Amino acid sequence: MVFSKLKAILGSGIQVDTLLHEKHVVPGGVLKGEVRISGAEVDAAVESVEIEFTALVEDDSKGEDAAGVVHDYFRAEISGKFDLAKGTAHPIAFEVQVPWETPFNNVAERPLVGGMKLGVSTHLSLDQALDKGDLDWLTVEALPVHRAVWEALEALGFAFQETDLELGTIQGSTVPFYQEVEFWATEGEFHGRVRELEVVFVSGEASTDVVFAADNSAELLAPDLNSTIRFSLPTAEPGDVTETVKAQLTQLLAQKGA
Repeated sequence: MVFSKLKAILGSGIQVDTLLHEKHVVPGGVLKGEVRISGAEVDAAVESVEIEFTALVEDDSKGEDAAGVVHDYFRAEISGKFDLAKGTAHPIAFEVQVPWETPFNNVAERPLVGGMKLGVSTHLSLDQALDKGDLDWLTVEALPVHRAVWEALEALGFAFQETDLELGTIQGSTVPFYQEVEFWATEGEFHGRVRELEVVFVSGEASTDVVFAADNSAELLAPDLNSTIRFSLPTAEPGDVTETVKAQLTQLLAQKGA
């Protein structure tokens, strides 16, 4: 599948046509595409072309009607300086690694409920002027470790409620937001002992930290430590983690005295 956008920029007659070979990606995977720059009415000097990964983060302080704030959290240069002669075209093929900490908005081809949008934009620097193109939205599939924890929680009687992005940086993370995935204990041995479980992942190539917060009244950036627990799992091949998740939940509830 090819997705394209066309934009005339900077009053120069230059058009930037960005084509993504696939809009469905995975953290740590590769985003492939081509940027075609053409149509200059005069000779132009392009200083750089970059691909930016962005996320639309809701600002809870502004209430339900908040439009959200777009945060750029990773930028990759796909071209340095080059001269663009009048009337010529300059195609740039690119392959950019998707950051490991990119949030996911799809699990086993199921879109997730929540106010969260993820995308990329093309950033062009031309004669010391800058232009940032419109966002191309992405579908980001959950990693094996995300799915393993998800399946373990479902096996233990938890049901997914929603996910969103919150402003702030969790310890060990490098991005200015964190993804919060909310589950409710609807049946099983944890039903009645915990109502709401918030799950945060800090993903890396080799391992992923998992943070559980149970009925936590404070923000995860400054949590009630009795209400949170953090542990690590392999990112790529975690296997069945049901017993690990069960043990961590049991320990967490013991901390809370529940």
